[in-house]
Amino acid sequence: MKKTVAIITALLLAFAMLAACGSDPTDDSNPASGSNPATGSDPDPGTSNNGTTTDPGFDFDTDRVIAVFTREDGSGTRDAFVSITGVGDDMYIEAVVLDQTAQVLTSVETNEYGIGYVSVGSLSPNVKALVINGVTPSNDTIKDGSYALQRPFLLVVNDDKNSDELVTDFIEFVLSKQGQETIGSTWTSSVEEGDQKDYESSGLSGVLKVGGSTSVEPFMLRLREAYVALNPGIEIEISGGGSGAGISEATDGVIDIGMSSRNLRDTEQHLNSFTIALDGVAVIVNSVNPINEMTIEQVKDIFTGDVTRWSGLN
Repeated sequence: MKKTVAIITALLLAFAMLAACGSDPTDDSNPASGSNPATGSDPDPGTSNNGTTTDPGFDFDTDRVIAVFTREDGSGTRDAFVSITGVGDDMYIEAVVLDQTAQVLTSVETNEYGIGYVSVGSLSPNVKALVINGVTPSNDTIKDGSYALQRPFLLVVNDDKNSDELVTDFIEFVLSKQGQETIGSTWTSSVEEGDQKDYESSGLSGVLKVGGSTSVEPFMLRLREAYVALNPGIEIEISGGGSGAGISEATDGVIDIGMSSRNLRDTEQHLNSFTIALDGVAVIVNSVNPINEMTIEQVKDIFTGDVTRWSGLN
């Protein structure tokens, strides 16, 4: 009897071990497979279960699948990126679509094999911005035009708001010497120094609603702080949602001013637009990625799915 029980126990243990071995398969053909589906990071020796590197000697495997992160339709950053790189409507079908700049930064930061793109002004020290066509993204290379991936930042208003005192005064501040100095500390000023006028407090009061591009949003927060310090009677409400949402809501009068990180399309020319800054689109990879530079053609090949593994870049 004891012998029978021992045999049954041994068989049960064997079945349990087999089940455990087959319960968590990882498919290397899918960059989002593995222990952390939220970040798309495959489990690897030397990485923690959230995909971040724990081993300083982490060995980057160029044969691994590239985890591609992109922005949603309607994003001004996406529109600029796909237009300049030539990706167009052929975005890689396996690309993970994210609707905020912060999500792209976090996804690439926590995935050793990830790649994405964000505003140069929104770059984090926790990711690496690639040199593109031999040029490093910076305020200087954006301003002189040598960095290829660049676009304007716009404020847009409809005709009904164009004569609004608050709207007019805020835009005058943004384009003034004080406003452009606030922008130029991180982004590239759109107004030549000789054309920048001094701004004086208006003494106005009221609420201003601004919404749209999440790339423009970070420095809009800075502009609000500087503007309200000069005009304490004015409150500014800022919301994100993307360039498409900002343009649509400005058109419908839901907000007073829309933020856009792309030029207006032919169907949007009814809006009044003001270029308030220039920005670049940085292509970013994880800090452990040994690649520091790409051509625009290589970037296009990754984001169209023509190249799906890092080794495919030669």
